Amino acid sequence: MKRHGTRNAVAESGAGIADWARHPLSLFLLFLGSLLLYAKTTTFGFLPMWDDGFYVVHNPQIQQFSPANLAEILGSTFKGSYHPLPLLSYALEHALWGLAPGGYHATNALLHAFNSCLVSLLLVRLTGRPGLSLFAAILFAVHPVNVENVAWVSERKTLLAGAFGLASLLVYLRHLETGRRRDYAGALALYLLALSSKATFVVLPLVLLLHALLLDGVRRRWRRSLPFFAATAVVLAVTIRAFAAESLFEAGSLRPSTLLGSVYPTMLPVFWKYLGLLAFPAELSGFYETSLHHSFASLPVLASLLGWIAVFALVLLRGSSQVRFWFLWYWVWLLPASNLIPGLVYYADRYLYFPGIGAYVLLGMAGRWLAGSDFAARWSLARRRRVLVAVGAALAAAYAGVAFLRMEVWRDELAFWEDAARKSPGMYKPRLNLGVVYESEGRLAEAEREYLAAEQIFPNPNVRENLQILRARMAVRESRPQVPKREAQD
Repeated sequence: MKRHGTRNAVAESGAGIADWARHPLSLFLLFLGSLLLYAKTTTFGFLPMWDDGFYVVHNPQIQQFSPANLAEILGSTFKGSYHPLPLLSYALEHALWGLAPGGYHATNALLHAFNSCLVSLLLVRLTGRPGLSLFAAILFAVHPVNVENVAWVSERKTLLAGAFGLASLLVYLRHLETGRRRDYAGALALYLLALSSKATFVVLPLVLLLHALLLDGVRRRWRRSLPFFAATAVVLAVTIRAFAAESLFEAGSLRPSTLLGSVYPTMLPVFWKYLGLLAFPAELSGFYETSLHHSFASLPVLASLLGWIAVFALVLLRGSSQVRFWFLWYWVWLLPASNLIPGLVYYADRYLYFPGIGAYVLLGMAGRWLAGSDFAARWSLARRRRVLVAVGAALAAAYAGVAFLRMEVWRDELAFWEDAARKSPGMYKPRLNLGVVYESEGRLAEAEREYLAAEQIFPNPNVRENLQILRARMAVRESRPQVPKREAQD
């Protein structure tokens, strides 16, 4: 009885926060704060060697905003996926401001700020706790792992998918309250728009199913998610077919021996690394070196597996419905990045954009639980409230500061590839691309160093050709006669 009474008192002590979090002004400040945080990205350039080249800079599809060109975008896949809406947005921007990168970055910042507000509104609906919802939405807005999604123009697809997909969830929840068919149709239409932005949103029907089973109270309404599952099946079929047609699957990557003997064992420790990125985002990188594991019996893989079994058992057996929902939210949104169908990247910051929402809610719940525990009962309610708010504000401010500094890495290709090569010196691509950047700036000796490092990591014809061209340039430079400097004239 004592514990129950303590929790109620803590909830009452936070009533002022909850009232303020419900105020429309809180959403405006959340939007404005997110926008101000990312304002400096409008001075950044493109990263042509890291997707911005074929999505924007050198993409003929976006260079004309004509009916024929728009029809081509809507009627074809691009780089193994059907996501026409990001390309349409690039085409519109190209018509407005050409290839001035500031406009593209401003659009990304606006979309992220809008998504932060949608997250806050959605969490209020799902948790019933405005204060907790606002805290989690603030973390979503400022967390450093989301810098990659916002500061990288090519990640427009994730931001657009978030805008349409989160709106779809909100409209679906309104349908459950009102029963109106137009709300259901609107939710399904928004979901299709999210899928047309990025295939990652194929897991949304699983979220609807979890909601029906854990939070709704009317479990039979899970059937309303079936049309969403049908849309998901179509998109998955199109995506897999496009990947196969464009030979984007690595040779032998789908063999059971590869999946069970390399891919899946490697991913188990990676899942723990994701938690590290969320909790302590100090050494974020555009490329992460991944230690490959070839057996489930290896010590790191076995320890990771047993650890996850323990965590799942604790949450699913002892957690409340809310805790279980947000824990499973995290895992459902991580599924597309879990290499169930192997990709070229084992893990990256951008994959945490949607899973992180569940982690932020759970962190807020943990804070509320600590404030209401017997350990904190020695403090007055007012003091517990002040401490809870102060710790939350300090954490958000710290994350915002790290995010602000992290953005500088995305300023241009030199900053990006230098950072990636420094943090992942054993990876081939950052060293090769950094060499290209150095060569373009006339820093030939540094370019040679990076090419040699790339060749040592992964010998291949591309590196050898770059080295040959570079050394020819260096020979010409060395043989060029030195022109005497002209003396200053009086």
